[in-house]
Amino acid sequence: MSVKVHFSNGESIVISKETRISAWNSLDKDPDGYYAEGVFSGSNIDSPDLGTSYQHIGLMGLFGSTDWFAIGLDFKNTYKTSAIVSLEETPW
Repeated sequence: MSVKVHFSNGESIVISKETRISAWNSLDKDPDGYYAEGVFSGSNIDSPDLGTSYQHIGLMGLFGSTDWFAIGLDFKNTYKTSAIVSLEETPW
């Protein structure tokens, strides 16, 4: 089972149980500049934090409590959680 994440710009991504997710919260500016604090790194398989009975429930909690997230290992695309419109559970 996977979850399709729909964004306000019409883009969507699919997150499977094996997809590695990293999430951050933005921090206020300090004397050295702006930063984000990493608060989660893992997948539905290797993290009890996302290991809820339904994958989309764990993702709802993660996305509702963080500011940014990325999937995969390279952080090529980082997504703003406030741009998420809906989560759709998919059979694949």
